Amino acid sequence: MSTQQQTEEEKNIKIVRRSIEALNTGDVTKVSEFIHPNYFNHESQASPERAKLRGPQEFTDTVKKLRAAFSDLHYTEQESIASNDMVVLIMMVTGKHTGDFFGIPPKGNIFSYQAAHISRIADDKIVEHKAIRDDLRFMMQLGVIGAASPEYEPIINAWKGMMNKPT
Repeated sequence: MSTQQQTEEEKNIKIVRRSIEALNTGDVTKVSEFIHPNYFNHESQASPERAKLRGPQEFTDTVKKLRAAFSDLHYTEQESIASNDMVVLIMMVTGKHTGDFFGIPPKGNIFSYQAAHISRIADDKIVEHKAIRDDLRFMMQLGVIGAASPEYEPIINAWKGMMNKPT
């Protein structure tokens, strides 16, 4: 790998880290510095109203909604990988469910799950984002998913116990 390519990839990682910093702090005042005007978030497509949002407006909406739903929301980088215009950050996401999360009422549950955030960079800004999350673990910790019948309750409870241990 050339030094120039390595420098470009390091710069791209720093750009994506700025988005994580905004998620951690809730500060969206400089979003247009690192989010492209054509930014597309694959994660927002599940919601009809949010599916129309693009650019800094979409990212700002995401930050505000996540921080309203989860107190103590924190993304901790575990690993970063960059190749050309793509950056992958492996993150541990933690927090407490204290507000409405897209129709899921809060129960005060603490959560911790792993996610891979994949960003594409164009013009020194994030132009596309998608995530691969451990949604099963996340939803179990929020109390949304449980055993389908009493016979599976011991298995689910054992799994929940394993999942609540630090990774």
